[in-house]
Amino acid sequence: MTPVRHWLEAALGGTALGLSRVVPRRLLLSLGSAVGSLGYVIDRRHRETTLENLRMAYNDQLGDGETRRIARACWAHLGRIVFDSLSFPRLSASSVGSIVRYEGLDHIREAYARGKGVLLFSGHYGHWELVALMQGYLDMPLALVVRPLDNPILDERLARFRRQSGNVIIHRRGAIRETMKVLRRGLGVAIVIDQDARGTGVFVPFFGRLASTSPALALLALKTGASVIPVFSVPRPDGSYQVIYEPRVEMKETSDRDSDVLRITAECTAIIERWVRRHPELWLWMHRRWKTPPPSPGHR
Repeated sequence: MTPVRHWLEAALGGTALGLSRVVPRRLLLSLGSAVGSLGYVIDRRHRETTLENLRMAYNDQLGDGETRRIARACWAHLGRIVFDSLSFPRLSASSVGSIVRYEGLDHIREAYARGKGVLLFSGHYGHWELVALMQGYLDMPLALVVRPLDNPILDERLARFRRQSGNVIIHRRGAIRETMKVLRRGLGVAIVIDQDARGTGVFVPFFGRLASTSPALALLALKTGASVIPVFSVPRPDGSYQVIYEPRVEMKETSDRDSDVLRITAECTAIIERWVRRHPELWLWMHRRWKTPPPSPGHR
């Protein structure tokens, strides 16, 4: 039944894509919010995961009403950015300054000017796909480290969207070698480090709880000397997005590589947490961030 489901999903996606070509973007955003809100109601499993994560992160300090408000807003935001992504074919370099506005462009441009490559990192926050797409239109194209979608038809469609501004795609499995090649050419690589890394992760604090986190960002930075630049995006009332590039994260390398990796991963995760606390509804709380338990005390 899986191929049939894939074709049905692809048909629905194709219908939505066709709709996006004729519907004004503001209406498309409203439709997306409505669909996301409906998803919160009907997807019980992921709704409960969202609420559980919020309670764990805030130790039940928000109160049930505020917890549910953030959860609903999170789902509406997800629907909004998914539907907005359907309008990507409409975007071009002329969208800079209208659909997307920037702060801190000097930070990213200075990082590229160093010539050692750029590791642009963020989380599943704001409109991360839009951030990556539009950077290509700033003449600073990226290699995107991604996990393929389960549906290969939808995965190829998404890949076309991601590549339209000059970006390239590196699949997560076996990505280290390809990523290092890109960085050694002085180019940029986009990485998100806010999802559970299972057995391959290191454990660093996230909202006061140890979370399995990919060490890839830290390892690549230490191996290549690439600049590490945080980037986040926030929606504006007029439907545009403010993209903020932060200053380069300083790499203080010591003789203890394991300790350096852990410290850098923790510092970058703390930056993500700072943004999530600022606008919690813009992060994907439906992902089981603390799925992998940390090793028990005394474990080697």
